[in-house]
Amino acid sequence: MILISEKDDGHVGPAGSISVPDEYVQTINDALELLAREMHDWMPCNSEFESLPGGRSFSDLLDDDRIWINYDPTNDGKLWGWTIPADSPNDLVITKYALRMGYWSTAATIVHELAHLDGAPGGNSKAAEHTVGTCRMKSKVGPYDPNVVGSVVKIGGNRLA
Repeated sequence: MILISEKDDGHVGPAGSISVPDEYVQTINDALELLAREMHDWMPCNSEFESLPGGRSFSDLLDDDRIWINYDPTNDGKLWGWTIPADSPNDLVITKYALRMGYWSTAATIVHELAHLDGAPGGNSKAAEHTVGTCRMKSKVGPYDPNVVGSVVKIGGNRLA
């Protein structure tokens, strides 16, 4: 299962991220439990991920104990998460903003960022967010948003679109 970067565990995430504060560890655990229970074996979700350039299924990524969840204290109402697959292929980052929205939004952010780690492009592509809808996270109230485009990437503390 994916690991959570917590203080004193020795993991160093991508530049611009830190370990997850204690107050948000349970939110991430609840999100991971939801994903394991509801999406892990859902064939459309696994097939959607296998169609991405990395070719891994959702269950393969969720079960991968080399992937780490890190934290970004950004709370601007816009940035939910980010990845830098070329530099940190086993790290995804979730912002304070996403975590404050609760475990459903956190779960959706994990799915979206895992898609980027599996090769979904950023920029104007909607491929990563499409996986959120396919992976049973689509309702009239969210968290899937068909208008979301590729993840924002942070390099050296600077956000790039």
